[in-house]
Amino acid sequence: MITLKKIVKLSSIILFSFLLVILLVFYLSIRQIDTTPYFETDYYSQTLDRVNSNLANRIKAQGKLKAGFAKINITPKIVIGKQNPENGEFNAIRLAGYGDGKFAKGIHDSIFVKSIATEINGTKIIFVSADLLLIPPEIAENVASKLSKISDVKREQLIFGATHTHSSIGNSIPSYVGEKFEGEYNHEVVEWLSKKITEVILKSISDLKESQIADGYIHAPELVGNRIIGEKGRLNDKLTVIKIRQDKGKTAVIGIYAAHATTLGAWNDQFSGDYPGYFQKEMEKKDVDLCMFFAGTVGSHTNKGIGNKFERSKFVGKSLADSVQKISPKLDFTENVNVQFFCSEIEIPELQIIYISDGFRLASSLAKKIIPPIDSVIIQAVKLNDLLWITLPCELSGEYAVDLKNALDLKGINSVITSFNGQYLGYVVPAKYYYYDNYESRLMGWFGPSFGDYLMELNFTIADSLTGFKL
Repeated sequence: MITLKKIVKLSSIILFSFLLVILLVFYLSIRQIDTTPYFETDYYSQTLDRVNSNLANRIKAQGKLKAGFAKINITPKIVIGKQNPENGEFNAIRLAGYGDGKFAKGIHDSIFVKSIATEINGTKIIFVSADLLLIPPEIAENVASKLSKISDVKREQLIFGATHTHSSIGNSIPSYVGEKFEGEYNHEVVEWLSKKITEVILKSISDLKESQIADGYIHAPELVGNRIIGEKGRLNDKLTVIKIRQDKGKTAVIGIYAAHATTLGAWNDQFSGDYPGYFQKEMEKKDVDLCMFFAGTVGSHTNKGIGNKFERSKFVGKSLADSVQKISPKLDFTENVNVQFFCSEIEIPELQIIYISDGFRLASSLAKKIIPPIDSVIIQAVKLNDLLWITLPCELSGEYAVDLKNALDLKGINSVITSFNGQYLGYVVPAKYYYYDNYESRLMGWFGPSFGDYLMELNFTIADSLTGFKL
């Protein structure tokens, strides 16, 4: 006979078991934030050994510069009925960058991929930037694979970058996070983009001609702001300009700037290059045949300017182009280039994503299931005469970049750090912001409070070696 006492006892056992399971699941699902100093970790020591070895064996060359330029339109066609991915025709493309972004319904301004190939005494380095949110790993690896079958170009010779427009092609990153910000993964989009990028690289190589190069920079503080703490925050307001002119041919300009390309919000449903697109078009209206834009250290940096929506895009882009015109007459060109080139894989900490509390994040075993796959992670650096260019797989805070820039300025070295080199590790902000309730640190800071300091030590190590200075 079932008595009330037995029912209560059985219910208590069931409830206790249920609570125990919940506690167990919760315990297995979270991990305490790892606050171990990065310089006491295995990933640090292993990476430093590898980086120093690769620095010792870095490529060096000296001689006269050859350069080639190319660009290809990568604006997709949205069609009803049968699509043709080979020709860039798709039924639907999600605009990349915002969690509530729209599907593209039209074209406000065309988007491009551009390439500048350089060669110094047989050493080729190719600079590639696209009007995309970033360069997804799947595309970078696909391009490198295609090139390896038809050319002598290796992955480490490709300096990838993106304008970081939030109004361009999505559907290129697998995983929950990828689909949240880019839409459902579509291999046909990745394959089409990979073919276009491969094509533009080969076209730039075929255009190699004897050339001259110059570089410089100008400050543009009126167009960038600190989006974490506003006016109290430090700014990387440097617009870096690299100009290359063929002796008997065309002229190209590379512009690098740290303001986020977010003048257009999630409301937009048209393809657009945002302000970098306007910048490039404005430059190409003048005395430049090809203009490229690379997103610099866009972490914690937003755009500023007059107007809203596309008027803001136009204002910022045109203002940057005007700044380039101011500095152009002061640039000193040379045909002789001393180049050093470095590439190395690096180790990274365990994932520490999804805010649970100030002391806890989601367990890395679960985190790996929701973010894009992270396989090979590389850092690259190129030194062209007195210009040092470092590429990173993340959105590094411009506050970090200021430290390296200032140190190198004192030594007479122009420096720049660009983002989106073919992998993506989220935002990297100074440790002082790690516990601050902000999108960049709380949602998009994936590797703990000391990851930025770790990357900056690597940056300084690379800079010391390539410049010969102890910074």
